Amino acid sequence: MMIIQGALLILVAIIHLLMTPEIGKIVSHNTTANAYAFLWPPYMVDHVAVGILLFALGISTMLCSMGAVRGDRLARRIACLNALTVLGLAMAVIIVVPFEILLNAPSFLAATAILILTGLWMLWPLRRVHWII
Repeated sequence: MMIIQGALLILVAIIHLLMTPEIGKIVSHNTTANAYAFLWPPYMVDHVAVGILLFALGISTMLCSMGAVRGDRLARRIACLNALTVLGLAMAVIIVVPFEILLNAPSFLAATAILILTGLWMLWPLRRVHWII
């Protein structure tokens, strides 16, 4: 199950990275040339970095999957931290992005929905709390 969850995180990373040029176009069309020159480079670095980190999170989830299923405490802790991180990312998007923008950007909405569902799904097998401490 965690292999699929990791694969979904990698899918979100790919969506995130593929949308980077599109977001650049949106920024360029809605700002002046000077503002774009100032805003886009750090925004692009941030966007690419999050995509790379989502990819790493997906790989990490896949790598700890067998240990978490066997009950390995470290693997289960890593899996729990990964799940909470995924949910934190989704909550950050929901809090920061205006709802009307989220609804009008299908790939953004899909990625956010995948993050929420995957994060909850990742927590389900870890519902036994006694192993965390």
